[in-house]
Amino acid sequence: MSFLISSPLRRLGRLLCLSSTLMAPAAWADSYADFQQASGQLEELMAKATPHSGLPRLRDPAVAQLFAHIADGPRLFQVPVTALQDVNQSVAVCEKAMRLGQTYYTFGIAWPLPLSGAQLQQARKEQARQNLGNYGDEMSTLFAFSMHCHGHLIALMEQEFSAQPADAVSGPERLRARAFSKNTAVVYTGVLQFMQVPFWNVAQKKVMLEAAAQHATANANLMAPPLRERLLASLADADKGLDPALAPALATIRQALAVTTCTGLCQYY
Repeated sequence: MSFLISSPLRRLGRLLCLSSTLMAPAAWADSYADFQQASGQLEELMAKATPHSGLPRLRDPAVAQLFAHIADGPRLFQVPVTALQDVNQSVAVCEKAMRLGQTYYTFGIAWPLPLSGAQLQQARKEQARQNLGNYGDEMSTLFAFSMHCHGHLIALMEQEFSAQPADAVSGPERLRARAFSKNTAVVYTGVLQFMQVPFWNVAQKKVMLEAAAQHATANANLMAPPLRERLLASLADADKGLDPALAPALATIRQALAVTTCTGLCQYY
């Protein structure tokens, strides 16, 4: 897969159209409150980043503590949290995680440079490469979390739409289900394809692939079969030079995408 700055950003950013000082908190209330507070603190730190300081890094214990509250999918989604039984609030969580990940990817890309044309484009590409090298751990953690977050959203939507026969679903609700399915497929596809660009190390790929594999069936069930076929074909070269540690997760994803039936939310795609 050729390395392009704009292509991964378009895929990962499309979902975003849906809508202080670093101090350890005295007490963490619950998993949802933890996420809100920690992600807000991380955003504040990012806003203060300079070319010299760079963005917050996981190797900093204080930042690692924030990530522990931001990106702990099992804690956030497996333990019942009233706020996250609401689709809109859950969408906001997914959007914020994607936005944080994109901030790492785009860091410095928009800085003014005394260049133009092909030279400027090459400089932007080099900055993105540097970001992947510098912030791969942070990005892969956040993009893996987005897989868990969207898996949670899929479950909420499936529960809502399975409560009535498909022929009883109104036109506006069908459009809402279709928009959800398409946007979620964009994110899942974007992460899988973004994972194939150079510069990720094995550990970073493993984090993203295993999260994607965990929710492979749920995501594949959203997609119309032709889309599954196209995504499956896009993974054809993913085995080249693949570390054996990544093979099981990739096999799980391919198996899910090979299914040709279309039931549930798939019928609204």
